[in-house]
Amino acid sequence: MKHKYLLLMLLATAVAASAAEPIMVGHRGSDIGIESSRCALEVGAQRGYAFLESDVRVAGDGTFVLSHDETTERLGSGLTVNQSTAAALLADTLRQKRCDVPYTGFMATLGDMLDVCKEYGVRPLIELKWADGINSKDTSGIPALIDFITAKGMRDKCMILTSMKPCLEYIREHYPDVELQLLVQTKVDENFDFCNKHRMGIDIHHSAVTPEVVERFHAAGLPVNVWCVNTPEDRARFTAMGVDYITTDRLIP
Repeated sequence: MKHKYLLLMLLATAVAASAAEPIMVGHRGSDIGIESSRCALEVGAQRGYAFLESDVRVAGDGTFVLSHDETTERLGSGLTVNQSTAAALLADTLRQKRCDVPYTGFMATLGDMLDVCKEYGVRPLIELKWADGINSKDTSGIPALIDFITAKGMRDKCMILTSMKPCLEYIREHYPDVELQLLVQTKVDENFDFCNKHRMGIDIHHSAVTPEVVERFHAAGLPVNVWCVNTPEDRARFTAMGVDYITTDRLIP
């Protein structure tokens, strides 16, 4: 009985080891420096992430900037992104403690992100946040975004991610060559048909990813991304499930 148990353990280890390694995505660049700052992005690229992920909003002057929140309040300041010029946002000193390490730094632009990606041979994963002209009620600003990415020579390298379905539908209809992912928290089953219809991957919070979910999407030929995974144990677990992408703050590829 003991030998049988040992054999089963060895077989399980071998299966996990033989699973294809997921593509690693640096969440907001990395966990070094202010989130989504040029420093965080460069560290992520130097670590060897295949993708760098960041949230994109539109400043008051139309500049595409990297910001998860509508304001800079969480980062020790008080500017509202869509009411401030890029010059004001980029000059504003930001402060953030990450893994008990305090950092100061500055906001970056989408142009900075694409430049870092191009320099290091990394792909950008651009997460669209609610912004003027880029939201669930108004998609009129999306052509300017795609034109900007195209002018930077990164249209064939970028992947666009958002929870705003009208934005994804607009991009799929007008720019069918652009890779897309739908961002969800835990509502996976009810979003399968949407992903399948529009032929796009899904990015799921780690708490909702199961082997059955991965199998269902793979059977339809659709990739699965999981966020945010920050422990070796979770990385091994999701690798064994066969997920295609792992978005992380700190795991090393």
